[in-house]
Amino acid sequence: MPARAAALVLLLLALGPEARAAAFDDLKADLATCLRFELEGARAQRAGAGDAVRRCAVEIERLDRADPRRLRGDQGLSPSTRSVLRSVLGSGGPRRSGPAR
Repeated sequence: MPARAAALVLLLLALGPEARAAAFDDLKADLATCLRFELEGARAQRAGAGDAVRRCAVEIERLDRADPRRLRGDQGLSPSTRSVLRSVLGSGGPRRSGPAR
């Protein structure tokens, strides 16, 4: 029995960082999905990106809690959250795949 417990602990330690990285990636994907969804709705309501960000506050908080890094002047957001916001909102709004029209 102790040998099984030790093997299980070693297995969990070996898989731990990968599982945490996958969960962290999921949080980033959740935020990006929320922002894109809210931006589509915002266009229909003629609202701005600020409304989309406010509606995705829960996802932003979850990602910020998972990434405790902070830099001076980052307005309280983690680098991960800022990168997702920048990639989705960018300078010209959400990016679309496919040919330009």
